[in-house]
Amino acid sequence: MTQDEIIEMALSCGIGDPRIEFYKDQYEAFAKLVAEKERERISQKIAQLPFGDTAQSFSIWVKNDT
Repeated sequence: MTQDEIIEMALSCGIGDPRIEFYKDQYEAFAKLVAEKERERISQKIAQLPFGDTAQSFSIWVKNDT
């Protein structure tokens, strides 16, 4: 996720102006946490697919893709 995308999403939610330097690092950290949780959720779903080791390997790859 780029900084511009983070700014656009924050502004569209009406949660303040992340272009203000004070908030920039906080928005970026929050966006990274959200992305990490979403990768974890998707990884767990993939791990449950009935494809054995292939699903497990793909799950790990998705989870670790940063």
